[in-house]
Amino acid sequence: MDMETIGSLFRLFSGETDVTMHLPLLYEAAGTVHARLRKGADAHDIRLAYLAAAIANMRYAQIYAAREKPTATYAGTIATKADGSEVLRFAASLASAYVAVCAPLLEDEGFGFCGVRG
Repeated sequence: MDMETIGSLFRLFSGETDVTMHLPLLYEAAGTVHARLRKGADAHDIRLAYLAAAIANMRYAQIYAAREKPTATYAGTIATKADGSEVLRFAASLASAYVAVCAPLLEDEGFGFCGVRG
C-alpha cells in the first residue's frame, strides 16, 4: 500500500488539508488492513488503499466526535453545529463499504467453525 495514496484519499474523505498531523491514524489503518490480508493477496491493490483511508477517516471521526461537547446558548437551547455522531455514522458506513469491496483480499473474521461428531 502506498502511504501517499492513502493520504490523498484520507484528505478526500475527511476534508482535512494537513495530512501530516494525522499520520499516526494513516499508519495504524494501513497496519490494520495489512494484518487482515489473505495469504497471496496483492498488497498493492488500490482497493486496499481506499480501505485504509476509510478506516483512518473513521478513526478521525471517532476522535472528533468524542471531543465534541454541546454548548448551551443564551436561551438555554443547544447550539446547532455539525453533529459528530452523524459524521461518525457516515465514516463507519464508508469503511464498511470498502471492507465489502476488499472482501476477496481479506481474511474473513466473521467465520466460526464447529465440528459435530455423530
